[in-house]
Amino acid sequence: MIGLIGFDHQRANLQLRGRLSFADDRLCAALQSLLDADVVTEVAILSTCNRTEIYLAAPAWAPARAWAIAFLNETYQRGAASPPSRTPLPGARAGTAPDAAVTRIATDDAPPSDLAAALYLREEVEATQHLFRVAAGLESMVIGEAQILGQVKDALATAEAVGAAGEELRALFTAAIKAGKRVRSETEIGRADASVASLAVRVARESLGALRGQSALVIGAGKTSQLCARLLQAEDVGRLVLATRSPHTAADLARAIGAEAVALKDLASVIGDMRLVISATAAPHHVLSAAVVARGLGTRHTPIVMIDLAVPPDIEAAVGLLPQVSLYTLDTLRALDGAAGTADRPEGHDAAAAQAERILAEAVREYLRAQTLRKMVPGIAALRRHVDRSEQAELARALAQLDHLSPEEHAVIARLGQRLVDKMFHHLVSRIRSLAEYDEVPPQITMRVLARLFADPDAPTEGGE
Repeated sequence: MIGLIGFDHQRANLQLRGRLSFADDRLCAALQSLLDADVVTEVAILSTCNRTEIYLAAPAWAPARAWAIAFLNETYQRGAASPPSRTPLPGARAGTAPDAAVTRIATDDAPPSDLAAALYLREEVEATQHLFRVAAGLESMVIGEAQILGQVKDALATAEAVGAAGEELRALFTAAIKAGKRVRSETEIGRADASVASLAVRVARESLGALRGQSALVIGAGKTSQLCARLLQAEDVGRLVLATRSPHTAADLARAIGAEAVALKDLASVIGDMRLVISATAAPHHVLSAAVVARGLGTRHTPIVMIDLAVPPDIEAAVGLLPQVSLYTLDTLRALDGAAGTADRPEGHDAAAAQAERILAEAVREYLRAQTLRKMVPGIAALRRHVDRSEQAELARALAQLDHLSPEEHAVIARLGQRLVDKMFHHLVSRIRSLAEYDEVPPQITMRVLARLFADPDAPTEGGE
């Protein structure tokens, strides 16, 4: 079965999201840690500035869920400063029996109230529907934003690279990515200027009155930072400065879009000339402290807008207390966007959203049908082997009583038996396909019925019956 545990910008504040964000080595270590228990067979983590979601494939949901919650709790208690250790949690493969230890962790070491309140849990069909909506951008802070599709792809690629994703999660994520692409190509949501970067630039424009001729600093070299830089260039800012950890990276990007480049260590020297600062790095610590900003601004009284798009935050919260500074975070941007309501939505947004929902509903049905048939293949194959052996035994018994027949006549009888079995199984598979496509029966019920019907006839049952 497949399930997910996670939280997003609607349920968790910026601080919690920062403590439980995963990237690079921290992400790989987290995937390996979650695989340390026998209760989990596959795992993938989707971690962005607005959400962290753990997708699990497991024999049973209850112990896998408890294990993942224990992992999140341990990571939360440790904080974002240090990545998850490779020291096994109680119940890991190297330690005690997983089920008992996981149960003990879930009951005796429950997550803090703010984490527990933020978590949502989905399994089977609901988990599938959720990931499809996420990939399509319908669960994003900015509906229809484009970056999430690439982030879903990256989550699968990382899980596959460390051997954490197998057949089940690969099929789920691949289908979700395909559905997300359809939504972007077949609806207006995919063509709208919808992204956190565009929201940040819009808020900056509204705060400063206009961006034309203003000076702007963009910190970071990731996709969000690059998009911010290009959007600002399109706004015809007067001076655009890029700062990254690597001076070479900043210089390359600056040349590509006609901007200046500085090193992070030189931020204090340029902030004093800026009217706008946007930061979106993957650093696990503050990039801009209140002391650096205060030193850079000096005695200046001109207002400056600073927008922090990072999780965990790039800009120390105390920066917002400086009299010249208007500081916006992802959470304040979300609040502003929510307060704006539907007024700023492009024309046709609601119709596009409804069309996207229809596309996703169809895609989910197709995926569930395919999975139903795929999961029945081993049972049908086992039943076929059982019937073939029975047919061969009955054929041998019948031919023993017909020793007066010629070899050619024996062959005719053998072919007759084989054709009857082939026709029966062709009819059987057709019926299974019809059942899988019958929308009025929930897919999980169909799966349960078919699993019972096509259990391996040769496998031992409980009680030795």
